[in-house]
Amino acid sequence: MKKIELLISLMLLLFGVNACQKDTFPLTMDMAIEKVEGVISQYPGRDWFASRDIIEPGTVLNYSLFGVIWDDPEMISQYVSPNFRAWLVMIAENSSIDSAEDCLHLFVDVDTGNYTQVWLKGRAIVEWGSTPDSRAKVTSQEN
Repeated sequence: MKKIELLISLMLLLFGVNACQKDTFPLTMDMAIEKVEGVISQYPGRDWFASRDIIEPGTVLNYSLFGVIWDDPEMISQYVSPNFRAWLVMIAENSSIDSAEDCLHLFVDVDTGNYTQVWLKGRAIVEWGSTPDSRAKVTSQEN
């Protein structure tokens, strides 16, 4: 009987540890991506990227067509990030439509898991740390 009680106690302990890890804050990049997977799945066939680093509150982000710094300053626009530390996940424009430049930028709060959606003309000019291709390669190498 004591062995069964010990086994049940261990199972509950392990379950409790795993349950707590799911909601651990601040969020890692992978956890932030999990929070917005439902949004990403609404845009099949579009590339998406996650910022390499956390975006600090009120950061002035430059963005442009293709996320490129152009010689012409009129090609660069600015957007001020929300007032919370966030991972930035960007869903690229639909490249099958000519001149479609709208990209969905998702700011995922690292402390709550909530996110804000913003459509911007072009892509934020930041360093991207995760793409569908790189994530697939990392996953396959780990196995």
